[in-house]
Amino acid sequence: MKILALLGSPRPKGNTQAVLEIVLAAAEKGGAQTETIQISELNDLAGCMECFKCQQSDPPDCAIDDDMKPVLDQALKADLILWATPVFCWSPAWPLKIALDRFYSLFKIKDGKEVKSLLAGRKMAAVISAGGGEQDGADLVTETFRRMTEFSKCQWLGAFVATFVDTPQTIRADRDLVSRARAFGRKLAS
Repeated sequence: MKILALLGSPRPKGNTQAVLEIVLAAAEKGGAQTETIQISELNDLAGCMECFKCQQSDPPDCAIDDDMKPVLDQALKADLILWATPVFCWSPAWPLKIALDRFYSLFKIKDGKEVKSLLAGRKMAAVISAGGGEQDGADLVTETFRRMTEFSKCQWLGAFVATFVDTPQTIRADRDLVSRARAFGRKLAS
């Protein structure tokens, strides 16, 4: 099992990364190979321009030649794509939203309705951190990724939502949160 974690927090070493590290360590103990890409650290990153060049060929082909192209290639090699983001104004943080939009190039849409997903058969899950409660936007972010999974013709493994998080230190000291995060990581590896 190869897990590709796409870390969408613009803040290195922040709350989302702290939770993600716990989840991935448990997944690795369960036998998974993991790779994390911090999207905000890509040097050259642009959003989707909706030019539809990606729809003119069957293999992935995005008109934007930037650091997102290798990420899309990695996604095609992964068994599981793990979206990781804090909640920003009821949505994923901007780096992950850019990545999510660029995943459009991995879908081939014919006649405006028939969708061929180059990700079909893979698994997807999410790790979400929130300063507030689950109903303060984490529920909307979870639903975004669940719907992306459904559209991708992938299997949804669920979301681990860490609510009312304060700092990476308090996250690591919260025994209940750590226990639940490890259980989620083991689930992803199985």
